[in-house]
Amino acid sequence: MLERIVGTVVGWSERRALLLVILSLLLTGAAGLFTARHLGMDTDTANMISPDLPWRKDLAHFNDLFPQNTGLLVVMIDGKTPDAAEDAAAALFARIAARKDLFATARRADGGPFFEKYGLLFLPTDQVRKIADAVIEAQPFIGSLMQDPTLRGLFGTLSFFAEHVAEQPGSIGRLEKPLASISTALSDALSGKRQAMSWQTVLFDRPTEARELRRLILTQPNRDFAALKPGEAATGFVRDSVKELGLTPDTGVTVRLTGPVALNDDEFATVAEGMGWALIISTVLVLLWLFMALRSIKLILATFITLVIGLVLTFAFATLAVGKLNLISVAFAVMFIGLSIDFGIQFGVRYGQEKIEGGFVGALTRTGIAMARPLTLAAIAIAVGFAAFIPTDYRGVSELGLIATAGMAVTLALNLTLLPALLALFKPRFLAAEMGLAWGKAADRWLLGNRRIVLAVWAILAVAGLALSPRLAFDFHPLHLKDPKVESMAAILDLMKDPIRSPYAIEIVVPDSAAADALKEKLSKLREVHAVISASSFVPKDQDAKLPILEDLQLLMGVTLEPVATKPVPSVEEIRASLSRCAARLREALPSSDKAQQLARLLDQAAGADPSLYPELQRMLVDGLMPRMKMLASALQAEPVTLETLPDEIKSQWIAADGEMRLTVMPKGDSNDSAVLANFVTAVRGVAPEATGPAVQIYESGRAVTKAFQMASLTAIVAIAILLFVILRRPRDVVYVMLPLLMTGLGTIVVCVAFGLKLDFANIIALPLLLGIGVAFDIYFVVNWRRGTDKPLSTSTARAVLFSALTTGSSFGSLALSSHPGTARMGMLLLISLAMLLVVIFAFMPVLMGKPPKAAE
Repeated sequence: MLERIVGTVVGWSERRALLLVILSLLLTGAAGLFTARHLGMDTDTANMISPDLPWRKDLAHFNDLFPQNTGLLVVMIDGKTPDAAEDAAAALFARIAARKDLFATARRADGGPFFEKYGLLFLPTDQVRKIADAVIEAQPFIGSLMQDPTLRGLFGTLSFFAEHVAEQPGSIGRLEKPLASISTALSDALSGKRQAMSWQTVLFDRPTEARELRRLILTQPNRDFAALKPGEAATGFVRDSVKELGLTPDTGVTVRLTGPVALNDDEFATVAEGMGWALIISTVLVLLWLFMALRSIKLILATFITLVIGLVLTFAFATLAVGKLNLISVAFAVMFIGLSIDFGIQFGVRYGQEKIEGGFVGALTRTGIAMARPLTLAAIAIAVGFAAFIPTDYRGVSELGLIATAGMAVTLALNLTLLPALLALFKPRFLAAEMGLAWGKAADRWLLGNRRIVLAVWAILAVAGLALSPRLAFDFHPLHLKDPKVESMAAILDLMKDPIRSPYAIEIVVPDSAAADALKEKLSKLREVHAVISASSFVPKDQDAKLPILEDLQLLMGVTLEPVATKPVPSVEEIRASLSRCAARLREALPSSDKAQQLARLLDQAAGADPSLYPELQRMLVDGLMPRMKMLASALQAEPVTLETLPDEIKSQWIAADGEMRLTVMPKGDSNDSAVLANFVTAVRGVAPEATGPAVQIYESGRAVTKAFQMASLTAIVAIAILLFVILRRPRDVVYVMLPLLMTGLGTIVVCVAFGLKLDFANIIALPLLLGIGVAFDIYFVVNWRRGTDKPLSTSTARAVLFSALTTGSSFGSLALSSHPGTARMGMLLLISLAMLLVVIFAFMPVLMGKPPKAAE
């Protein structure tokens, strides 16, 4: 009945070819217009997993309480000196904070008014005392410069102190550090370098910690999720501001963007990087394989037109069904192309054979009758397999399954109607050659003659695959899918070297401060935990010892830091004179000091330099002092800090409006290691089961995806097996279709484990594609075998399967050649699984099936 129906449909399509093609083009135009106007793109990866999962609800609750931690664009500022880092961060933050249209929120993670005022209280008491002593010792120097914060004031003060030191030879050591710093900066300026001098290093008697050389600005950009790069407007503004402010490496500052927004945007951009030549090569290979398979330009054109129209119609269905594509569901296009090309090649090769063997008249109808069962059965089985993915919690794959299921109906309908109509109009000619494979008969004889040996080899491979299957790991870490060379990835990997700044923390919400303190104590004892941060972490310890030191310093420095008046800006002549006088004083007063003599020589050069150099000297030598003095003045106003007196800018990040308290748990070890993160999440959840946050999110996402694919794959296989049994009504035929799929999977496992290829969020979509193409190929061979074909490798079906696989594999080749690791691994797994499928089809199925029933009789 099916063959008669399909034969009738193909015959009607041949007779009404022009009308059918015109209607198809009109429908395609309308569908394309509808899709272009209404189809959206949702690049928010958080939406790809069902929000109804318990851990998603915990995360949503946390984000409701502390919304400032979602959708972050992190601006990372590295300075060669603490001054450079802080001044750059302050200038850039001022610009970002002013653009409310681009940024919903912006805050300094390690700076701002709170840390300016209370930062010294977080240092050990002995360091606070050393800083106070250093400031007191530098008071005369600071006081003079505060009254005249110019080059004239700097070198006038230096001249005065040089004379003072000359009268007290034992005190020359006090000037060594300032002389060396000023000499370095002055030498840099004269040679064209632009890095400013660090006054913090000069004035404060303590070593610089690595963490002081980095500043972070946390922003929440207003994103456009309909765009491929949702945060592009915000990141573009930051980059433009960096250029306008001169925050470049030659000034001692490097600014990089990272965080979820930058990582996602950079990923979308790098996926296509380097794909130009790969795409050209792939296209050439696809066309070559199509020509070798179909041997007719017109037939290739008809197949291509059918493919494009089917793709447009499937896009229109996606627009109606889901409205927006996500980063997983958009892969339906790749699957559709692969399967549509396969159907087109199968029909086209059979059509060529029918024309060569039976003549032109009735060739299309005969082709339709011959391909009715294999194409229809393959399409239904593949659709059932894809439909099994619809109920999963992984929305990306669920929507992919829905669209791909509809796509199979579209491609089957078009290949049995539009393709015959196009062939009727184009009337392609074929070379008078056998449409089978020339080497197929010899291969068939050898395989059947050595059937037991070949089956034994495959049995060994199956056992190896089963034994190695537990070693095929799923890598749930999202960073491993990204290109480590792009800015956002390099920055976050650099940031993760400091465990207190790892982005993969765990967040916990508790009812009150007492519960927070109790849980904090328990978590701190876990070996997987580096630190636990809460609101109490912002209350400095030993304040009773530190505040009196700062109060005494305030009494001594208060007037110095707030001069009544400052001198007017000097003229060029005054600057030249101060440079020359200082050089002369240094020569006279400190003849035995190499640093003083070196500075004197540099001052002479500067005095004779073009006056255009002096503004740059002012910036590099003097301008950095005033921000340091402003911060010092603020720090000397410090008061006792308690949980209740924390400013709102801190409270809002750690204490919710209803009083609930936030705890952030930082991992110990390399948080870029999936095993470390898994152990970290497991350990913390053992103490706090309600834990959430980024570490839990990526860990649970991996589990959700793995479970979704496991359940969907099992459901698909069972559903396909039941369907095949209902249609074929022979258990042996069902085994002959399903067992090669299992063998392909086991062989793929062996190859992946041998080469260390892991499953991940990207390449796991190879599974439904392998399932779809594998079922189609297997059905073609089983249907032929049931019809009595005793030399399966010499048939036109084998030729079509070979070139269909080569064509699909070539299109995947562009993915495998990508410079983006996630895309490359996805393409590699697709190629490996497709290659293994071909080997199974050509070297396992013939020996598995043996002689067909009719041939055996």
